Amino acid sequence: MFSLVLALLVAQTPAPAGETEAKGMVVMVSRNEGLTPIEAVTLADRLSNALQKARLPVTMDPVEAVARLGTQRSPEGCQGKPECFARLGRDLGVAAVVTIDSSKVFDDLPMRITLIETRESQVLFKRSYTVSALRPTELDSAFQSASQELKTTVTGLPGLEDPTDTPRAVNLSPSSVSGVNALTQPTPLPVTVTRVGAGVAGAAAVTFLALGLVQASRLQDERAPGVSAWTYAEARALRSSANTRLTLSGVLAGVSGALLVTSFVLPTEPALAK
Repeated sequence: MFSLVLALLVAQTPAPAGETEAKGMVVMVSRNEGLTPIEAVTLADRLSNALQKARLPVTMDPVEAVARLGTQRSPEGCQGKPECFARLGRDLGVAAVVTIDSSKVFDDLPMRITLIETRESQVLFKRSYTVSALRPTELDSAFQSASQELKTTVTGLPGLEDPTDTPRAVNLSPSSVSGVNALTQPTPLPVTVTRVGAGVAGAAAVTFLALGLVQASRLQDERAPGVSAWTYAEARALRSSANTRLTLSGVLAGVSGALLVTSFVLPTEPALAK
């Protein structure tokens, strides 16, 4: 009887963490300089979404991973050491950790993306990218490129199979909406200023054109039939003034057109995180 009870207990005892098969991957922030915490989390969240769209087995979003690890085991505390990230990955039960090391220099966003398998702490992938922090399309393009390279790298590795039949978890992290405003959405102020400048330059061009045409028409004034109302010196000065104003009108019209075209090139609306 005792041997039967012991056998049942052994059968119901969960396997140690080290013996549990590790599956999938998770994104962690390795280092961030010049970014706010919400910007760093948003960056990791966008990379995680890109990996999922590439059909890579992302098992949890970055916010959930940090919450599970707790404040005493922050990924930033690893200081870029692969062994440390591998250990955190094993604690989370994943087969690989994708780290993103980023910094913000004015409007540039240099990044380094690394893939570390958790069993042997080996670095399987490392690439550097530099994009504009003001252009979401450049950021997403870099993440898509990295995702495709990562997919090629992990092909055939245990625990990182293509989850074609696995339903993708919906990411409800608030950082995916609020953080993108802080990182990737350019302010519409330059567009407003550019269009106002185009309007002012256009109005000034019309004003100088009208003044120049009026002065040019005054050259036709006559004191008597066939007798000009102006002396030679006066007519010459009047013509010079009219030509100057007409030239200024042309220059301002060109400036107005250039500013107007530029205003349509600049982004005017925030790009929603996907």
